[in-house]
Amino acid sequence: MSDMMALRAELLKMREALTTGTSIEVTPGLQAALSCFSPEELRDNASVKPGDLAVILARLTAADIPTLDAALAAIDADRQAWLGFKIVTDPGAALCNEDTAVMAFFLDKRGASADGEPMMYFANEQHEIVAPRPYSQRDQFQMLDITRGPHMHDEQYAGVAWVSQPLMRQDRVFIMGAGSVGLEVAALANHVGFETVAVDYDPVYLTPVRFPVSRRELVGGFDDLGSLGLSADDYVLVLTRGHMYDPEVLVQAVKAQVHYIGMMGNASKNEQVYRMAQEAGIVQEQLDGVFAPVGLKFGAKSPEELAVSIVAELIQQRAVLRPVCHN
Repeated sequence: MSDMMALRAELLKMREALTTGTSIEVTPGLQAALSCFSPEELRDNASVKPGDLAVILARLTAADIPTLDAALAAIDADRQAWLGFKIVTDPGAALCNEDTAVMAFFLDKRGASADGEPMMYFANEQHEIVAPRPYSQRDQFQMLDITRGPHMHDEQYAGVAWVSQPLMRQDRVFIMGAGSVGLEVAALANHVGFETVAVDYDPVYLTPVRFPVSRRELVGGFDDLGSLGLSADDYVLVLTRGHMYDPEVLVQAVKAQVHYIGMMGNASKNEQVYRMAQEAGIVQEQLDGVFAPVGLKFGAKSPEELAVSIVAELIQQRAVLRPVCHN
């Protein structure tokens, strides 16, 4: 079961419990689905503990059902949306009017949290919020910040902290080649929210130590990648070591009609790869959409710098695939 389907199943269980008036327990399945409360996600967040999930669940009522309904609809539509959680670390501080002059400017007035109670809410890219009770202008400011990333302003005010669970699937990046650039790309792409799949035929390169957070796919060769299940929403990076198998990967990525293909290499090498791809039946129109050389251009040279360049382009193309539209 995919992560989104597992999350959907757990949210349905929560909804059923709220409908029947039964308590919601923190089961292993729910804890895994709401990964924003995992020890790994909270490692650098001193304000929130994994046990805070149980505190929030204990306070949910039938008034929270519309929030869950909005979350379930977003999962079904694969829209950019989040399930957010307000954590109260100090009720007294949460209710104090301690906003700075700068934040008063943004909010037009000083304000505090509407109450000193935790809350679960829904927010999406259209800046729609579904919550079980009224919230203050200050809380709204932070509730909408999850559309800019889960940790944008989670420690801005005393007494409250915020975490969020994405309700859309992660976009997959297939890193075809587990060399030095692929290694750096995997780490950085994961850090900005992509699911990465490292692919290589040599187990020496494709190890848990080198790719600790990526799915690792050991293949017999790059001439047949059908088992990977490439889809129209996927991203493919042609980074085979020494460019030895770039033509084979390019042909299969084009035939799979993936969303994005980026290929590393200079212009003369890439032209040769294009010629070989055309000999394999690929037409020029299919090659026109390939990003080669891969990455945004700002003078990157080292593997680390090239990874920044490549992942910046991935982020740019993700915005094309999932356009942001505001009211």
